[in-house]
Amino acid sequence: HMVKKLAGKLQNITATEIDLNFAKKTIKNRFVVGLVDDMAESMRRFDVIMGINDETKFYKSCNREYFGGGKKKTNSNAHPYIGAERYTYQLLAEKNDLDVQLYNYVLELYEEQKEVIDFFANTSSAAIAPV
Repeated sequence: HMVKKLAGKLQNITATEIDLNFAKKTIKNRFVVGLVDDMAESMRRFDVIMGINDETKFYKSCNREYFGGGKKKTNSNAHPYIGAERYTYQLLAEKNDLDVQLYNYVLELYEEQKEVIDFFANTSSAAIAPV
């Protein structure tokens, strides 16, 4: 589904490896990746890139409203865990093989982007104004 979306394909058209590579390039060049499984770090990265000061009263209030209290940020919607060993997962993964490959690429990109974002945070933190 996502490979087709990012490659500009209609849902009834079969996606190819070329479409997967296009989707990867689009994500790498246009997105700051965040992961629900690492919500606090993802939010930190978005804040750095957008120049948001996370020490303001407004930020803390907004954060509490959407992600709950405390330091650990979570997805507000509970989702059942479906492990890779489950038949349902295997069927979905087989049917959506290119999307699974894209997801695995996004996991790698998430790690790659950390260094760049940390560098940006360290060099521009003095320039960030409270929002």
